[in-house]
Amino acid sequence: MCTHIHDGAMTQLTIRLPDRLKKQMGRLKEINWSEVVRKAIEAKVVLEMSKRRRDTRMALEAAKRQDEIAKVLASRYNGAWSGVEVIRYWRKHRYSSSMRP
Repeated sequence: MCTHIHDGAMTQLTIRLPDRLKKQMGRLKEINWSEVVRKAIEAKVVLEMSKRRRDTRMALEAAKRQDEIAKVLASRYNGAWSGVEVIRYWRKHRYSSSMRP
């Protein structure tokens, strides 16, 4: 026998299932379907939160590397290099070769 302790109040959730699946679940009366669903949802939440933390960490690491590259380029060009200016240049000129007569 399993005892579960919950941290607080429980909320009711309604889901829709195909009739066929509901009938199959009804044949398995020994299974606590609420617990199965609860555990599946909790596992999915944990997985997605982990992905979100990883994505945030990777974005921060990429931004840090980008800043380091910008410092190197600025030092090579005596502070005259600007990432903003490079982006503006390429936005302006990216289609110019295809637009020439």
